Formats: sequence, structure tokens, C-alpha cells
Amino acid sequence: MSPRLPRLKALALAAALGLAAPAFAGADRCQAGPETGWKPLAELVAKLAAEGWRLRSVEIDDGCYEVKGVDKDGRYHEAYFHPLTLERKGWAH
Repeated sequence: MSPRLPRLKALALAAALGLAAPAFAGADRCQAGPETGWKPLAELVAKLAAEGWRLRSVEIDDGCYEVKGVDKDGRYHEAYFHPLTLERKGWAH
């Protein structure tokens, strides 16, 4: 067996994975269904304000509400919230 064969296999695998990555890039993180069934954005804003957050921005991203703001302890966060439950689904990067 040629010593180049394992390198070629690794290169082919890396190329295949690189081509597959864009297919997952736009995945629906929260899987919340159509926006017509979502809780109003104002409800999330009120919930976070009651918890002491100062919001800088709120938008829809990957099927979630993405929030950027400062919590009651002064720490900056970028977080995803599920639009049906308003529970935090993870931190944005």
C-alpha cells in the first residue's frame, strides 16, 4: 500500500466534511415552528428586564430570539431563547 493513500483518504474526508458544513450552518436551533405561534418578543423583553437585564439588542436568529445585553451583575451576554417557552437555549458566539 502506498504511504500516500492514507493521506489522500484523510484529505478526501476533510473535503467532504467541509462541503457538508454549509448544509448545517442555517439549522433551526430552537425548532420552534412558524413565528405565528411564538410568544411576543415584548414578553421576553419584559421577563429579562424583571430579571435585571439591560438589553442592547434582540433579534431572531436560527429560529430563536437572540439577545445581547448586560445582566443584573454587570456581565455582558449573548444568549438564545426559545420563542415558545422563553427559556434560554444557549449562549451565542
